Amino acid sequence: MDKRPVIGVPFNYDESWIGGTYYIKNLISSLNEIADREKPDVWIISHSKESFDFINDSTGYPRLHWIKPANIANIDGGISRRTKLLSILTPRFFKKRMRFDLIFPYPIDTRMQQTACWIPDFQDKRLPEFFSPDELAARDAQHRQYFQNYRHLVFSSEAARSDFNEFFPEADVNQYVVRFATFEDRPAENNKDEILRKYGLPKTFFYCPNQFWVHKNHDVVIDAVSLLKQRGVNVTVAFSGKEHDHRAPDHTARLKSKVETLGLADNIRFLGFIPRDDQMVIFETATCIVQPSLFEGWSTVIEDAKSISQYVIASAIPANLEQSKKNVDFFEPGDSARLADLLEEYSRVEPRREQLDYKEAQLEFASSFMRLVSSVKVANSKN
Repeated sequence: MDKRPVIGVPFNYDESWIGGTYYIKNLISSLNEIADREKPDVWIISHSKESFDFINDSTGYPRLHWIKPANIANIDGGISRRTKLLSILTPRFFKKRMRFDLIFPYPIDTRMQQTACWIPDFQDKRLPEFFSPDELAARDAQHRQYFQNYRHLVFSSEAARSDFNEFFPEADVNQYVVRFATFEDRPAENNKDEILRKYGLPKTFFYCPNQFWVHKNHDVVIDAVSLLKQRGVNVTVAFSGKEHDHRAPDHTARLKSKVETLGLADNIRFLGFIPRDDQMVIFETATCIVQPSLFEGWSTVIEDAKSISQYVIASAIPANLEQSKKNVDFFEPGDSARLADLLEEYSRVEPRREQLDYKEAQLEFASSFMRLVSSVKVANSKN
C-alpha cells in the first residue's frame, strides 16, 4: 500500500469569518467519505487546543492530530514574529520534524513548496468601494505573495479562477478548482416547533443567514419586504449572523434603523449569531432561503440549502449561477421588485422542491481534494 498522505492544515477558529471556519470543518468531514486504507493523516496546525477540539469534535475524523506551529522543527520563513519567538523558546526535544505532502489552505513557511494556497474570492477587485486603500493593498499583496512564492493555487469555483486570471494574467502557477460541500446532520423533527418558539418565528417565513457584511446585501431584502407591505402583503424574513463588519462598524445598526423607519419591525427579525444546530432547523423549516449577496466565491449558505433540498432565491452573480442548478430562482442583486414578486409568490404557494442526491457533492469534494493532494505530490517530485 502506498504511504498515507500527510496533510498540514493551519487553522484557528474565528467567528468573525465563520465561513472560513466552516470551510475547514467541512473539508475534514469530507475525508470521512474516503476508504479507511486511503485516509490521509491530517495535522491541525494551531496555537490553540480549542481550535483543534472544534474540528475533532465536529468531524469525528479518525486520523486527526494537533501540533503547534512552534513545535514544528522545520519551519522558519513566512511565519509571524510571535511564532518565531515561541519556536526559539520551545526546547528542541518538544519539536517534531514534519514531512507534509500538502500544506493547505494557507502557507506556514515560504520554503515549503508543497503548499497550496486557497483564495476564496476577489471581492476586493470587484467591489473595491467596500475596502479601505490599506485593505486593497494588503489583499493585492497577499495574492501576489501566493503566486510569486508558491506553485499551487486553489479556488472554490470557476468564477473565482476566471477572476484570478483576469486580474493577474502574469501569474505562472498551477490552478485547481475544489468546490466545497457541507456536512450537517438533519435536524430532529420533534424540536422544530421548539426552535420556532425560541426565536419567535411564525410557521411561514423566509430565512437569510448571511453574516452582516456590506456585500451580503441585506438592503435589497428589506426594500423588497417594504414594497410588499405597501401592496398589503406581509411576509416575515429572519436574518442571522455575526452582526459586525469591521469595514463598516455601523452597518447593522443602520439596517435595524432602516427596518424601524420603514415600519417593518414585525416583518424583519434579527436573530444574531445562533448555534449551528438551531440554524439548520431554521434552514429546513423556512419556506425558502434568500441569498442576496453582491459577491461570492462559493456560498456556504447555498450548499447548506442544497444539502437538505431546500429552495433558494439567489442573486444572479457568477458564483451563484455556477453553484445552483435546481431548486432556485434568481434575481438581479439590485432588483428589489423582482425579489418582492418571488417572496409574494412563495408566501402563497410553497415552491416545488426536487430531492437532490447531495452525497454526490460531498464525495466530489473529497475526491477533488485528494486529486489536489496527488497533483501537488507529483508536481513537487519533478522539482
